[in-house]
Amino acid sequence: MNIPITLFDSFEINDQLLPATHSEDEKFRAFRLLLIRRIDELIHHDFEKLKWILYRIDVSEKKLNETLQASDQDAATVMADMIIQRQIEKAESRKKFGQQEGDWSFDV
Repeated sequence: MNIPITLFDSFEINDQLLPATHSEDEKFRAFRLLLIRRIDELIHHDFEKLKWILYRIDVSEKKLNETLQASDQDAATVMADMIIQRQIEKAESRKKFGQQEGDWSFDV
């Protein structure tokens, strides 16, 4: 799938860009690739926006810097994996604690 990166104005991924398949693993890999490409675009063209997004998603700057220094992967891949991991952590936390009465949920 060769989608022009410029189609993305945010991290929101249109379901139509993901493969029409029943395999969740395939959809996840396609989503991850789109996210990596979008992050790479932001690294090169709007780094301030990327920093703001990472802050809003609550990716630890310290952990990101440590991971980038220790990794042999490119920065966009490291950031995408950290974003995905952080979103999973938040979803698990909401599942565990978020169904309480009067729950206030603020998220990006």
